[in-house]
Amino acid sequence: MIVTLVPLEGGERFFIRADGEHAGGITLHSICGTCFSYGIAIAPAKRHRGIAKEALSQLFAQMKGCGFDRVLVQIRPDNAASLGLHQSLGFRETERTRDAVMMEHPLK
Repeated sequence: MIVTLVPLEGGERFFIRADGEHAGGITLHSICGTCFSYGIAIAPAKRHRGIAKEALSQLFAQMKGCGFDRVLVQIRPDNAASLGLHQSLGFRETERTRDAVMMEHPLK
């Protein structure tokens, strides 16, 4: 499967395409110094195919090339798929509340 990120005007949003079809999107939520956070959504019919993992790997490479060295995410504790995805990408949990799991990953 070929996954590509298509930047939208302003550079803070990306469409995700998989094999030429729209598969989801990524939005950068916060940029502070050399750290950023984001949200990602994959269309229900496109989930569990490795699209999110590939799209995020591409995003991380782009952001590292722009001088960023750390990424943060907040995930709902009941979102097992997202927690598993981020753990597989090397994120580590830094804090947990009733409403969110905060995770961090250095860009290497």
